[in-house]
Amino acid sequence: MSPNQIEVFGWEVKIPSTKDVLPESLLSANEEENVQPDVLEEVEEDSLTVDLTEIKKSSTWQPVEEKPLVVKTPKGAVAIEYPNNEKTYLDSFFQGLSSISEEGNLIRVLHYGDSQLEGDRMTERLRKNLQQQFGGCGVGLVPIMELKNMRTTLSQNYSNNWDQYLCFGPKKYRGKHNDYGFFGKYFTYEGTEASINFTKAPYSKKLHKEFENFNVYLRNTVADVSLDYAMNSVEGKTVNIEASSTPKMIKLPISGALGEVDVHFKSDVSPEVYGVSFDCNSGIAVDNIPMRGSSGTDFTKIRKGLLGDLVKDLNVKLVILQFGVNVVPQEAESYSFYERLLVKQINYFKEVNPDIKLLIVGVSDMARKNGQKIESYPNIDAVRAAERRAANKAGAAYWDLYLAMGGPNSIVKWADKSPAWAGRDYTHFTRKGANFIGDMLHNELMREYQRYKNRNKEDVTSK
Repeated sequence: MSPNQIEVFGWEVKIPSTKDVLPESLLSANEEENVQPDVLEEVEEDSLTVDLTEIKKSSTWQPVEEKPLVVKTPKGAVAIEYPNNEKTYLDSFFQGLSSISEEGNLIRVLHYGDSQLEGDRMTERLRKNLQQQFGGCGVGLVPIMELKNMRTTLSQNYSNNWDQYLCFGPKKYRGKHNDYGFFGKYFTYEGTEASINFTKAPYSKKLHKEFENFNVYLRNTVADVSLDYAMNSVEGKTVNIEASSTPKMIKLPISGALGEVDVHFKSDVSPEVYGVSFDCNSGIAVDNIPMRGSSGTDFTKIRKGLLGDLVKDLNVKLVILQFGVNVVPQEAESYSFYERLLVKQINYFKEVNPDIKLLIVGVSDMARKNGQKIESYPNIDAVRAAERRAANKAGAAYWDLYLAMGGPNSIVKWADKSPAWAGRDYTHFTRKGANFIGDMLHNELMREYQRYKNRNKEDVTSK
């Protein structure tokens, strides 16, 4: 009946439209992607598959031809900078991309950042572009607890007896040890049981909802744990996990089109749970890991051995570190201290896994009121310079987000756009602005990937 009017006992009652009741952010996202409401989608049948570990990869996957690469050069494109101008620095990541079509591998990109990434902003667009080019599905790694309903790619709920411990933010949230997981967090529950629930988000896309692997990451040092689970109301067989001091990746035999996934934990003593993941068997996974309040200098608080154990089987090829919005407001005469701390973080990841490559995404533009004007912070150049020097000194690639946005006062222009690309805090992107930056970064990665392919072709020809 929407948006018509009907007569009820002599009264004219207007049936509201979606524009009357939905938040502007959802409306703009819907218009941008031309997404139809869920009620118009085909009904997805309940699905609970057999354990995919019983099926050999060779029987379900065949080499495929890589899609033609399309490299765009939008206005304002900013090139990726390499440490000491080492043009081949990202070649191992690009080799991983090539291995997807050649060998059917699943490779990962861990996208760390501050509150600028919350809600899967920017990461979502980067993931979408890469998965469309190289294959893959699902939203990747997801924590047990997250700010409620911020993601447009996945919805989650959890029982109210979960607690989280963080290596960053206020000290009152620190754990009893430094065995934090890949989110810089670990989760425990009070009592002997707890649950988590995941459902598709109202505007999630097909690639978000489909998955072939669902894993739970935990360590149960003290007591055995039983996992009960169900997908789309179809219950699976209980999984029993023996106590061990080693972190584990527990694969639950479910896959298909996500309607609802429920996982129930039972144990005498709570395990330390690091998160879950929704992935494909092959392709690329791009994980959204926001660390609200962090300056990107907290990774060294995580025990290297534990993080190394967690990532060794994930085939991580690239780590993106995107921080700075919590540094800029703390104005200082010099940011050499920040440079030194960033160097330590880069070296830390190299020690966790020497094969991982790192890309530092520079701080975005930020503005504040200066008299009657809203202007960029005057110290942004100093913070950017510290990030660039740290990347070059420690051996990491660097991409200047500030320049990609348009330089000084670009955040003000973004906030004034209609629809807005940035919020009125003149710091955080709206989803539209985040999508623009996600596309920009993807374009630069693909430009460098094309150069890698050209180099590789030349090497083969010369031989």
